[in-house]
This record gives sequence, structure tokens and C-alpha cells, in this order.
Amino acid sequence: MRTSLCDQLDIEFPIFAFTHCRDVVAAVSNAGGLGVLGAVGFTPEQLATELEWLDEHCHRPYGVD
Repeated sequence: MRTSLCDQLDIEFPIFAFTHCRDVVAAVSNAGGLGVLGAVGFTPEQLATELEWLDEHCHRPYGVD
């Protein structure tokens, strides 16, 4: 199923996963959905570490909330 939102976000499937787990974010995004990292509980240093890890392991778009 492809929608205009898929085209706007450069994803294959209109599937979103909001989570605090970077592994889930990467898995969903790499599978064609959009993984979104819930960042409210992270310190700035922790968030920087999480985003660096995602940049290394996620080869598709992801989001941060």
C-alpha cells in the first residue's frame, strides 16, 4: 500500500513505530516504515549518542519526537 504520505516521507509503507528503543526505530525504518525515537526522557548527551547510533545503523528516514 503506497500513499502520498509515503512519497512525502520517502518510505515504502505507511507504518509508523513510536518507541524509546533505537533498535526498533532502525528495524522499522530499514524495513520501509518510519521509526520514530521518543526522545523526551534522554539527556542531551544521551540523545546525541542515540542519534549517532541511528545514523550508523539506519539506512532510511527516521524521526525524533
